[in-house]
Amino acid sequence: MYGRAMNERSTGAWDFEFADRYVNREQARHRYGPLADEYARYQLRGDPLADALVEAFAARGPSERARFEEWLETDRVPEGSSEALAAFAESLRTPPSWADFQRMKLGARTYQRVGPSGMLILSAWSLINGYHSAPAVKPLTFTGRLDYGAYRRLAETGRFVAEVAQIDGMRRFGEGFKTTVRVRVLHAQVRRMLQLSPTWDTKAWGTPINQADMAATVIEFSLLLLAGAREMGFHFEPEESEAVVHLWRYVGLVSGVDPKLLEEFETEERGARFARLVHLIQPGPDQDSLDLAHALRRVPGEAAMRLGRGGRLDLLRARFLERYHDGLAWAFNGEAICSNLEIPHASWRAAIYPTRAIVGALEGVRRALPFGTELMAKLGNAAIRKRVREMLEGQEPDFEAKREKREGRAA
Repeated sequence: MYGRAMNERSTGAWDFEFADRYVNREQARHRYGPLADEYARYQLRGDPLADALVEAFAARGPSERARFEEWLETDRVPEGSSEALAAFAESLRTPPSWADFQRMKLGARTYQRVGPSGMLILSAWSLINGYHSAPAVKPLTFTGRLDYGAYRRLAETGRFVAEVAQIDGMRRFGEGFKTTVRVRVLHAQVRRMLQLSPTWDTKAWGTPINQADMAATVIEFSLLLLAGAREMGFHFEPEESEAVVHLWRYVGLVSGVDPKLLEEFETEERGARFARLVHLIQPGPDQDSLDLAHALRRVPGEAAMRLGRGGRLDLLRARFLERYHDGLAWAFNGEAICSNLEIPHASWRAAIYPTRAIVGALEGVRRALPFGTELMAKLGNAAIRKRVREMLEGQEPDFEAKREKREGRAA
């Protein structure tokens, strides 16, 4: 069994065409044609270039990891590097013809002006929405990365997003680019670890951190962020929202998402259609999903306590923020997802209305001021970076895969 698993992991050849997690197949085929099956097949595909690189790390030891870091910082492949590192570096040497860094600047500024609200949207909508798919969260539950460390994980995600959203952050030597590459390699290390585990069920869940789920992450960080911000009262001109999608399309490329999948992010409209397909073919949650969702919903309150003095006022603030987060989750995700994930405080969904009024008023001021957009982007960027620094508590991400902590539950 171990030998068969190793062969299938290296060749990507399986004795089945689709993972069991591909649900609503006939409905998806009727609505989306060949794209439905094409996308579902990506549930069994990893990231060949990054996977080969981490195999080289395993074979050659720390020296190859050091060569990788040297290349990442200098863009020079050191002498003695593996063919895997050389191929990985070459794949990122020249941006594709569609990559427009001027549009990415606009996308970054647009992302920045959402400010700390962006973290609430990513948490209450993007991540909660993703947790509704049991197979998609299995890598997190196997490694204990959210149910045992939700606060730290979200701080690290915040660091990643903040760096990506800097002006020119995705240029070759930008911190956004380098962070994205390190996250990609981390994912490949986790994928390798889980595929070697006798408890990973590829037939049920697909390949760990597979191409389909990687593309879904691009949706969560771009399209859902935009939709959530609009729900909260933010206004985006068409060129601004398209620039955000363009920025994350390029982030997806650097992250290792197959270029064919990234064609679905050519425009926001096309991306939204793709997002509906992705949602349609996801199975529902399991107990792991519920555990992750409830660990996540406690984070806003935990942040209030950690960043405050732990007094009664901070406790009241923590309780309010937890309920407010729950309310946003209900407003964003709707009845079915929140009921399935057992998110409480459904009545707090009404909090979206005063939120929309306050944000809408601020947006009116922004649009009225000659330099309002630039000012709000500057303030929002400063606020989110300050919040991330506080949450990291001086401990930057180490980008190292953690050992498997416990067995995942069956979907």
